[in-house]
Amino acid sequence: MCLIAFMIKESEKIIIIKTAITLRKMLSNNKSSSAKSDGSIDIVNSYDKIAANSNSELTKATVNSAFSGKKRSTMATIVLIVESMGYTMIDFAEIYDKLSERDVNKFREEMLKKS
Repeated sequence: MCLIAFMIKESEKIIIIKTAITLRKMLSNNKSSSAKSDGSIDIVNSYDKIAANSNSELTKATVNSAFSGKKRSTMATIVLIVESMGYTMIDFAEIYDKLSERDVNKFREEMLKKS
């Protein structure tokens, strides 16, 4: 029974990490687009802009939590973040599905270094 509980927790942690990696890649793409932009289009390229552009009571702390990979975010939060950056859930899924175990392990290592 304990092993099953550990496996469930581990698989959930992988989902949380893959979600954070995906969100970070999307934000990084927006930052790259913003750098190439002439400034005529306001590209959502920061946690503050995501929260402001979400058309809800999404806070910067909630956004930060989703990007950190430390806590579970609701699906509604993920959808709000993705859409506020100008993406669709199809865009999210395409990035998410391409992530490997190696990507997850690399993210974990980076988070351990920061702790």
